[in-house]
Amino acid sequence: MNKTYGFCMLLFMLPFLLVGQQAEADDTAALIDSLSESREQSILAEYGFRDTNTLSQVAQKLEIKNIDRWKSALGLEPANKALNDMTLRRLEISPYRALLGKQTVEYGYNELSTVSEISASLSMPMKKLKAMLGNKDPLDKSWDNRSIQALNISPQRIKDIHDEFTQDALIYGASVTLVGMLVVFSALLLTSIVIRQLVHLNRAEQSTPVIKLGSEGKLKAAPKNLSRNVIVAAITALHIHQQEIEDKRRMVLTFRRTPTNQWRASAVLSMPNRELNSRR
Repeated sequence: MNKTYGFCMLLFMLPFLLVGQQAEADDTAALIDSLSESREQSILAEYGFRDTNTLSQVAQKLEIKNIDRWKSALGLEPANKALNDMTLRRLEISPYRALLGKQTVEYGYNELSTVSEISASLSMPMKKLKAMLGNKDPLDKSWDNRSIQALNISPQRIKDIHDEFTQDALIYGASVTLVGMLVVFSALLLTSIVIRQLVHLNRAEQSTPVIKLGSEGKLKAAPKNLSRNVIVAAITALHIHQQEIEDKRRMVLTFRRTPTNQWRASAVLSMPNRELNSRR
């Protein structure tokens, strides 16, 4: 019974809900229309054209230098010269839309662009843009999807902020690069000093063991903590080394021996002819 009663009440309230939503939508549309009409009145007062003016007249009023780019921003064919003599009303272009096209050509964005869209268009950090626009909390995301018109910010102010950011970015980038290089080189210098000092830390003084031999080759003195096998190996290595040196000396003397003259050497030899001649 309760379910049936609730369903009946829902059916009874449904027309009133639909009427309320329709009224809210009508109010929103009326508000948009009133804002558009108000903006067009300000455009008429500032620039002096209506939707009855031709495209070329509006371009002259807005002081547009590149009309082809402007027509492209409005969604028209840039090369079609016949459109220049048509009125905005015939082309279904409102004066406000014509002004937005001018701003898009001149700045790359218009007053209906959101802060996030402008940040992406200018390649400018979002936090920096919001801070320069006057947002005290750059982490606040309530500005991201709002248009600069809603924030009461003109496109020219955005341009001035971007120019200021570009000038400061060069100085800021150079300073960051210089500081980074100083930090890196200072760290490298400090690391090299520490590595050099590590050699002197925990350095145990070690004395080189000395083995003394007599003139006859017998052991004369040796450290007490040295193994006998080590002493024998050291003496053997020394003996082998001395033997190699002696062998090299003999080889050098052999190859460098003074050559002898056999004719001179024969003078001191006992020759048979000499003995025969002496007997005579």
